[in-house]
Amino acid sequence: MNIILSFAVIAYYTYATVYGNVYFRAKNPINEWWSNTIIYQVYPRSFKDSNNDGIGDLKGIIQKLDHFTDLGIETLWVGPLFKSPMDDMGYDVEDFYMIDPVFGTMDDFEELVFEMNKRNLKLMIDFIPNHSSYKCEWFDKSIKQVGKYSDYYIWRNASNHDELSNSSITPKPPNNWLSDLGGPAWTWNQRRNQFYFHQFGKEQPDFDLRNPDVKLQLLDVMEFWMFKGVSGFRFDAVNFLYENVSLLDEPFLPGKSNSTEYKDLDHIYTKTQPENVIIVLEWRAFMESYTKSKNQSISSLMATEVYSNYDILMQYYGNSTNPGAQVPFNLALARCEIERNVVETIDTNIKYWLADLPENSVANWVIENHDNLRMSSKIGALTVPMFAALKLALPGIEVTYYGFEIGMEDNMYLRPDQVTETILVTISKSSKTRDYERCPMQWDDSINGGFTENKKPWLPVNPNYYKLNVESQKKIPNSNYNFYKKMSQLRKTDTLKYGDLQTYNITKSIYILKRSLLERESYIVIMNFGSETETVLLSNIIHDVKDELYVYLGSENSAYNTGSIVSTVPSTGNPVKLRPQSVVVLSDKYIAPETPTINIQNAGTRIGSTLISLLSVLLLLRFLL
Repeated sequence: MNIILSFAVIAYYTYATVYGNVYFRAKNPINEWWSNTIIYQVYPRSFKDSNNDGIGDLKGIIQKLDHFTDLGIETLWVGPLFKSPMDDMGYDVEDFYMIDPVFGTMDDFEELVFEMNKRNLKLMIDFIPNHSSYKCEWFDKSIKQVGKYSDYYIWRNASNHDELSNSSITPKPPNNWLSDLGGPAWTWNQRRNQFYFHQFGKEQPDFDLRNPDVKLQLLDVMEFWMFKGVSGFRFDAVNFLYENVSLLDEPFLPGKSNSTEYKDLDHIYTKTQPENVIIVLEWRAFMESYTKSKNQSISSLMATEVYSNYDILMQYYGNSTNPGAQVPFNLALARCEIERNVVETIDTNIKYWLADLPENSVANWVIENHDNLRMSSKIGALTVPMFAALKLALPGIEVTYYGFEIGMEDNMYLRPDQVTETILVTISKSSKTRDYERCPMQWDDSINGGFTENKKPWLPVNPNYYKLNVESQKKIPNSNYNFYKKMSQLRKTDTLKYGDLQTYNITKSIYILKRSLLERESYIVIMNFGSETETVLLSNIIHDVKDELYVYLGSENSAYNTGSIVSTVPSTGNPVKLRPQSVVVLSDKYIAPETPTINIQNAGTRIGSTLISLLSVLLLLRFLL
């Protein structure tokens, strides 16, 4: 008898706790192009350099488009691309209508869109609506108070404004607000004789989004790029868009009085303002209106970056009347200290996200990005196929950071003089550089991993490129690359697109997912995050499981090959025995064993060596006789 402990109806999944585990029943599947897509994040500086200046560029991405089609990727998120002085590596925009010359030209961008369309790939780009660069023409005009630009940014008088007639008096900021990167969030501008506000570095002045002219300007930027062929945007730093108009001092956290550290303030006036959600709904409405006005057959895609609690993130989805972002990035696994309790952290994230998912919404899963260390560096290289199986088997949208498909590791081998990130490291002395996770893509075992022929790439390539690269892994049947590719293929099945999800938090080491759909095959993913080999009797865990299952896929260290048969009951001698930090994907559908592939070149070398040895022996015997 099924004991249902809790029940909550949601649109795409119905949530229930059964046998102490979680059941998410599929309901009303969404058949938009993006509803089951893999979004692949291309960090352009590090992806592929086509002109050998040491920096990745648009033509380099074009050269590698077949990489995505081979992997079954449908959507590329590329950025930032706009012209920038690169104080924050492109997240400080100087010109919102221009491609930065380091990445190429507008012609290159249009060629990228053209070539992607030929391959049925969709393009999403970074959009930075919170601020510009201090070198932006709009900011210069704002300093000079030229027409509508006068109030494009947040300007305020000094708190001791009345005393500044005395030139010896130092201007004091309007309040105690601090920058996310450290130090005051206000910088004095001598030309305008006012402070301007910046949530991040002083090189990144914040827009005043309460100004209608600014909002119209940003919509114009969006329309410009959608006309160029962009299918969607990833909106950066959305949690910082609005500030409370009161300009009141932010309170200190308990025991932190008079601290000057950002983490010691309760940011009730500078983050998570209700207007942040409202403007996201407005942007979504604008994007939908634009696509309809152009009679486009597909909808546009909107993703938002917000590091916040689940209840806040769910608001960005909007509702059926006023839809918001289709992809409010689920960054919990990317940001948390997952290595402390892997299984519990994963299980909690899945439960919370799917349980709170609004009607007509799709889940999404992010474990790595350009601001956080890779899982291979956090937990270990062996966990890469485990996380590939996990996030590619979950329902909804999966987000892959470049290099994950081969298990790239962060390059920690950077000397101080090789660090390129200036804003974060200079201002926030305690912060690590994000250069580690932004090192160049490793394509092959040639110089600099095939990223560039320049002797000195913008960041050093990880020294392990000679063995960890795309071309080497393509030749190895059970490599990370081919594991990812086969899991990507599995996502195309009806079961993974529309099926129910059951999760089983068995021990601190074993975590299990089951995907099932009426009159279709089922798939079971078993992960061992522990340090010992574990025996798993599935009949003791999963209701109505068949006595025998077939191996669809196993990680290299799992000892399981495609087509092998495992038992789910104790009466036979072949239960699942899973090595530490390995994963196996099972199915109740017959899967033929794979024929072992032979490396012809190596085989030929071995055969040739054997023949030479035999001839040598025969000649020696003939000589002796």
